[in-house]
Amino acid sequence: MGSLETRYRPAGAPSDDTTKRRTPKSRIYKDVENFGVLVLEKNSGCKFKTLRYLLLAITSATFLTLLTPTFYEHQLQSSRYVDVGWIWDKPSYDPRYVSSVDVQWEDVYKALENLNDGSQKLKVGLLNFNSTEYGSWAQLLPGSAVSIVRLEHAKDSITWDTLYPEWIDEEEETDIPACPSLPDPNVRKGSHFDVIAVKLPCTRVGGWSRDVARLHLQLSAAKLAVASSKGNQKVHVLFVTDCFPIPNLFPCKNLVKHEGNAWLYSPDLKALREKLRLPVGSCELAVPLKAKDSTQWIEEEKHMLLSCTQQVNMSVVLSQQLKAFAKQGQLGIWLSLSMTR
Repeated sequence: MGSLETRYRPAGAPSDDTTKRRTPKSRIYKDVENFGVLVLEKNSGCKFKTLRYLLLAITSATFLTLLTPTFYEHQLQSSRYVDVGWIWDKPSYDPRYVSSVDVQWEDVYKALENLNDGSQKLKVGLLNFNSTEYGSWAQLLPGSAVSIVRLEHAKDSITWDTLYPEWIDEEEETDIPACPSLPDPNVRKGSHFDVIAVKLPCTRVGGWSRDVARLHLQLSAAKLAVASSKGNQKVHVLFVTDCFPIPNLFPCKNLVKHEGNAWLYSPDLKALREKLRLPVGSCELAVPLKAKDSTQWIEEEKHMLLSCTQQVNMSVVLSQQLKAFAKQGQLGIWLSLSMTR
């Protein structure tokens, strides 16, 4: 019976021998499971360390990002010259200075093609152009040094009526009239340009010429041209605009070439320098009354009175001579002799 039980024992029922033989395998399985748990624990520890390092890197990058603009601003304040790499760090949008003109690069090239004979690198300063247009300038003039000049915008409180009021206190009874200041272009001391290119806004509506931003850009171009003058070296100013530039600063006689919306000027730098010494508008007297000392004022009054006295005396003498000649009947002869002389 024992042999039959052994023979007909169900296959799924393990015997004692097989149980004994399988015991080492089960131990191996348990050891493997324990090892797997240890590996998972170690991997989770590595993941936590990786996350820790990742968070540390992100924190450091954020700190450097916050610190970098301050460093850039310090660089901008320490040097008044702004090169291409710095101009878009702090973008500022002012609709008054935005120009919607479509730059015709072929016309720009035609206007500038005769300026450089290839003997030296042409230095071009860009004013009021964006980054995309700077790339077009670099492609248009590959052998030239193209730089962007930074210009702070005028305050919103400065209007055309502020610069050109209907009335000012010329007698200076209450206060001394003064014009608001417009920011100067930021350039390094001693730097100069052969060409100053400016993109001017033009609204094409009534009173388009009475535009503070437009006036500010043209004054800045004039200042750059005067600052870039060296001896007899010519400086050209190129305006890209649909409306002609202000003739007070850039008269038609200084216009060298006009192609489409490109206006190339060769300004008289001496005359331009004298114009820049005047007030920006009628908001200020060219020579304030109180700027003269009392001695100078008295001398001018004496000179004026003396001139008036001399004129009166000459009139009296002339009238007496006319009466004398009239009595003698020689007035016609005297007049004919005077006209001949």
